[in-house]
Amino acid sequence: DIFFRSSSYGNMVERPYAVIEKKDHDFSIGISVNAEMNCNGSQQNEVHIWDIPAIAIECKTYLDKTMLQDVSTAAEEIKLKNPNAMYIVVAEWIKLTENINLKKYKVDQIYVLRKQKNTDREYRFLDGYVKNPIYEDAVMHLFILVKDFLTSDWEGGVNYGLQNGYLL
Repeated sequence: DIFFRSSSYGNMVERPYAVIEKKDHDFSIGISVNAEMNCNGSQQNEVHIWDIPAIAIECKTYLDKTMLQDVSTAAEEIKLKNPNAMYIVVAEWIKLTENINLKKYKVDQIYVLRKQKNTDREYRFLDGYVKNPIYEDAVMHLFILVKDFLTSDWEGGVNYGLQNGYLL
């Protein structure tokens, strides 16, 4: 998010006093944009650097409902600024039930690398507990999804959709 915080109107006409609120992502692929701002009639420039993710990946040991809501909010914020962005969550385990409506969340994909729930966490140190490995097919699916997304055409908009007869 960007907002402007000048200490007075007199300062405001000199320069923007822009403040950029940044969000760290565990992993992202994107670009850095250098932005130079000044107020009309002023020679004072502000230089800001924005990192704009094309893909953001949030990594979790396990994913529960509260964490899912948090990453969904982060995904929504990214997509407000870059509608073409993809947001992925990667977890070793999940702590979710069938009562969760995954479609309502703004993430594009959730990977559970061990294909295992975390509900039995308290039993992990008992004899006989089987901890699944990280499955290669899940990792490969993630890789292919990212590769295909980065090499695909992101064309969109009303005029483009109108040519096809459908907009989304």
